[in-house]
Amino acid sequence: MLANDLPNNQPEDFELLTNQEKEQLINWIRANLVPIQTFNSKYTSYGLKHYFEKSLGGFYISNGAFKGAMLACGFKVKDTSHLNWIFNVSEKSIKQVRKSLGMI
Repeated sequence: MLANDLPNNQPEDFELLTNQEKEQLINWIRANLVPIQTFNSKYTSYGLKHYFEKSLGGFYISNGAFKGAMLACGFKVKDTSHLNWIFNVSEKSIKQVRKSLGMI
């Protein structure tokens, strides 16, 4: 069984969200995460989804739904065979998110 075959880890789970939830998640990603040319191995889809959930207006989403939202926003994935995906997201933008959540 591949990692992405596990329940709640398919990027297609994004389609299970309501239109309002999809819009809210997409808007958060676009407002907070900046794509770059290289991959940032410090953070995975699983960790990033928790930042969204803890943010103002955030709500529970599956790892798969977050993966699908990141793809919808144009982010690239280092290796889709892994359970938790690594994206081309800037360290600076993640630090801003962590700061806004009082994590640093």
